[in-house]
Amino acid sequence: MGIREAKRVAAIVAVAWLALLAACTGPDAGAGTRELRVGLYDNPPKIHLDERGHPAGLFVDLLEAIAREEGWRIRYERCEWEACLRRLDAGELDLMPDVAWTHDRAARFDFHQTPVTYAWSQVFRPRDVRVQGMPDLAGKRIALLRASVQTRDLETVLGGLGVPWTPVATATYDEAFAAVRDGHADVAVANNYFGWRTARRYGLSESTIVFNPATLFYAAPKGRHGDVLARIDHWLGRWQADAGSVYFKALGRALAPPPATVAPRWLVPTLGVAAALIVLLAAFALVLRWRVHAATAAATGAAARLDHVLDASPVVLALATERDGQLVADWVSANAVRLFGFTATEMAQPGFWSGRVHPDDLPRLVPSVPYLREQPALVREYRIIDAGGAQRHVREELRAMTSESGKPLQVIGTWTDLTEARVHEQELDYMSRHDALTGLPNRTRLQVALEDAVAQGRARWLLVVDINRLRGINDTLGHAMGDQALRVAARRLARLLPADGFLARLGGDEFAILLPPDDAAGETIGAFADEVHRAFATPLLAPEYMAVLSVTVGAARFPQHGDDAATLLKHAELALHEAKRHPHEAYLEFDASLSEGAQRRMAIDSGLRVALAQRQFRLHYQPQVELREGRLVGVEALLRWQHPELGLVPPCEFIAIAEENGLIAEIGLWVLMEATRQLRAWDDAGLDVPAVSVNCSVRQLDPDRLPAQVAAVLAAVGLASSRLELEITESMLMRDPERAIAVLHALKAQGVRLAIDDFGTGHSSLAYVKQLPVTRLKIDRSFVSGIGRHANDEQICRTVIALAHSLQLETLAEGVEHAHEADFLRAEGCALAQGYLYAAPLAPDALRDWLDRAASG
Repeated sequence: MGIREAKRVAAIVAVAWLALLAACTGPDAGAGTRELRVGLYDNPPKIHLDERGHPAGLFVDLLEAIAREEGWRIRYERCEWEACLRRLDAGELDLMPDVAWTHDRAARFDFHQTPVTYAWSQVFRPRDVRVQGMPDLAGKRIALLRASVQTRDLETVLGGLGVPWTPVATATYDEAFAAVRDGHADVAVANNYFGWRTARRYGLSESTIVFNPATLFYAAPKGRHGDVLARIDHWLGRWQADAGSVYFKALGRALAPPPATVAPRWLVPTLGVAAALIVLLAAFALVLRWRVHAATAAATGAAARLDHVLDASPVVLALATERDGQLVADWVSANAVRLFGFTATEMAQPGFWSGRVHPDDLPRLVPSVPYLREQPALVREYRIIDAGGAQRHVREELRAMTSESGKPLQVIGTWTDLTEARVHEQELDYMSRHDALTGLPNRTRLQVALEDAVAQGRARWLLVVDINRLRGINDTLGHAMGDQALRVAARRLARLLPADGFLARLGGDEFAILLPPDDAAGETIGAFADEVHRAFATPLLAPEYMAVLSVTVGAARFPQHGDDAATLLKHAELALHEAKRHPHEAYLEFDASLSEGAQRRMAIDSGLRVALAQRQFRLHYQPQVELREGRLVGVEALLRWQHPELGLVPPCEFIAIAEENGLIAEIGLWVLMEATRQLRAWDDAGLDVPAVSVNCSVRQLDPDRLPAQVAAVLAAVGLASSRLELEITESMLMRDPERAIAVLHALKAQGVRLAIDDFGTGHSSLAYVKQLPVTRLKIDRSFVSGIGRHANDEQICRTVIALAHSLQLETLAEGVEHAHEADFLRAEGCALAQGYLYAAPLAPDALRDWLDRAASG
């Protein structure tokens, strides 16, 4: 190559190099780098600032890893949770980590598809505060994160349960925990990630109350950064399929406890270089000196730790030697002063310990020296009198140490203070046998008393007393006043109790009285029952509640009505249940003829008390259709009870009993919650069920509770109020029409639809009917079944339809089973119907099949 060609090549290379350099370093070199503004708030271990002030946590680790892959530049902007959300909504932030998906937030923000992780909310409590379920939060000050999903969901849950509470809003979870620690709140709510890692630092513990399961994502402003969310989905999906990926390493760091301090990486090579420069002898001396120092420090540290453990231990440790046939302490741990008030010097005196043994326990203690010469150990419990004169329970363990024959016996001994444990055992024993509310013996203690009475063999009466309408106090005045009424009732019964009589609370509003043998004659039981009735002739809660609560009394006599404790109590309770059907009798004595029916009613009554907890109830749904077009307009939720022993119990048999024992309100609330939940589930599955109808009991018609419960339930499931219809029977409305009208107007104002069920079977006044804000009258099945057979039934159907038209109400006929019934109703102007002609009440899955057949047919 010549000089000219070489110069040409050099020029080309130089131009190319300059062009490449300009491309790399010019003003547009970073134009392809995307900057994302990311909200950074404090919620460790998912997102926070570490001890160096750098962003850290699960969401930060993952976002940094994705940014490296995508070439993004992340700019974190500090803000509190509520402020971060506002800035994201305004477009001032591009991404917000650790955001739980909700319907409301999905309307404001965009989310990616693959969840980052899952979390839930949990209540954290001081160790001395006992909370096990949502009702235990009544009256509590609860610290929560301001504007969080937790606050909204807790308001919904506790509002639905009628549990009063006071929110304490905080900007961070740390502030919430500090509020509990400093006495400004009783408990705090945080997510499980933060709580598990941080609670103990504030002296808090996890409770068993968890709620609000959440799926966590990165969120972006609505309609922006869809490509960023798509790339986040890409990397999350890829990493979550690989157990060794960045995702699982970041998750492990978030769930792990804070790492312990480790030696810096440069220490080992530096020491190695230094050691190579030191002569062998000096190195050996240095190492030897270091090892001696380390061993001395370790021994000193171990001794210090041992002293600390012994000082804090609830066990006194001692070494003793035999002297003149007695054990004398050579050494005693210092915690003896704290536990018993004795110094080591005092305890080293011969005979000191035996001189402190309680005089009643001393005779039964075997001499320790002879025993330990034959046996390796001696373990016993007894009482001592401590330095302050108090009685203490101790557990003594003495173990003989191996020694040569003929040498004095050497013993290592421990004394454990059992005083608190014994007091706790006594308290537990008392609590297991007594009612916590009234202090009376409970059912367990009554069983023992009955067994003792049976063993004596003398005739005695057992009475079971029920306080009628006590649940009305709970429903109107609250459970605190209901508890007060029970305590007053217990005192009144206790004043009537003869000498050697026995009074117990069986639970709920029932008490049991075992009369002494002298009162076993038949004529005295009637007089005593009259006294019981007279004792309740004045109000229990005057002047707060002036209503008089009556009592019902059932009685059984030993041995005629039962020759063992269990049978006697069972028959007295059977008599009580039968006595409720005879309210004018002072008492009802057990009779074998009432056993079968009363036993079934009692089994239903007791079964209802656990049916909800054991999930024995089910809902079936009967379609409601247009008579002209056959189009589905809604379904009625019908309650079914599958009893584990009685089988399928019909509603006509257990609803009345639930009304009597006051459980119908609780059952009705469950039906409302389950029916609306199922309607939302059908929505999510793409099934077109326009509305659901739910029956209401008279006990639910409380203007202070029912509208609030309905609003809370609808908000919790996310349903429009117009898709719920509440059905109230005509006879129920007429029990207290003014109260019913107030409740129905409050429900109507919320947009809930209302219907009068079984119309025509009661004795309602048109003056009241026209005031009711109802939208539908339901014609009772008893009239529908008479169409074509009884002219009177047909005329009643015409009258109800005409009345509904005049009041501008819909009519729905129940129990339509035959085509001629549907033809008659259609011709008379009835709009809607339900019955076996269209479908029987169906389980949720069966209703899905029915809808599929209706759509295809």
